[in-house]
Amino acid sequence: MPTLELEQLARIEENRAKARERLAARAEAKAQEAANKDAEATKAGSSGVEQNLRDASKKRPYDSIKPAKKFTNYIEYDFSKIRDSKGGFMPDDDTTQLPNGMTMEEWKQKQQRIVIEPQRAINPEDNPKCFECESFDIDFEFLKVFRCRVCRACKAKFPDKYSLLTKTECREDYLLTDPELRDEELMPHLERPNPHKTTYNNMMLYLRYQVEEFAFKKWGGEEGLDAEFERRVALRKQKKDRKFADKLKEMRKRTRTETWNKRLDRVEHRHTWGPMVRVANKDIAITKCTECGMETEEIVF
Repeated sequence: MPTLELEQLARIEENRAKARERLAARAEAKAQEAANKDAEATKAGSSGVEQNLRDASKKRPYDSIKPAKKFTNYIEYDFSKIRDSKGGFMPDDDTTQLPNGMTMEEWKQKQQRIVIEPQRAINPEDNPKCFECESFDIDFEFLKVFRCRVCRACKAKFPDKYSLLTKTECREDYLLTDPELRDEELMPHLERPNPHKTTYNNMMLYLRYQVEEFAFKKWGGEEGLDAEFERRVALRKQKKDRKFADKLKEMRKRTRTETWNKRLDRVEHRHTWGPMVRVANKDIAITKCTECGMETEEIVF
């Protein structure tokens, strides 16, 4: 084995030292690059949080979007301005957004369905009176919603006039349409939470005498309403009878077809046998029906 000279050994050691320096420099560069990336990410995160806080303090782009009517019984808070009081989250200032520009007191009264009675005038003639008994103790909720002056005693005394009807009763009993019932100028109504389920739409209640007055005017009196109701009942009965007759006709047709098919299946078949064919090298002959293809084997001696 040839031996290396001293000059060659020195060159090898020098190359090894250079390789170690290059590896150390490369590792140091990678560590510096990773540290720079972490610093940039931290800076970007802090600037992003500051930007989000600045954007939250400005007017949000969705402020112009209004909730549905059935979802307006809540208060919206700006969570960017709420502080933790260790006993709940409280707004720093008045950041609540009440529906329809109401104040907090008005909103609470609406939720509790509290009707504030106006102050009575000094002159008794200037105060509203009940239509029936001319009492001053009128129901101000009926006055505000239905524009009807009636006291609580008369409301209970005349239920056939001042009782409340649901939207379904107005549609089915007085034959009114949805557009007519939704028109508040034409048919004022009182809204109440749905008793069947809280997530359903609010229940719409109408004053009986106003509904009857509008329905009689629409259909030409009580006789006209009764005639229209009977006409619709007869029309529904006619449609139901026609549908039943069509189903009965289809059933008879289907039964007649099945009966005819069963009769065809019960017709007796008589075989028409063809010539007898003897099997080669066997004492067996085969006879086949020319119509149904049935085969029989017979022993031939």
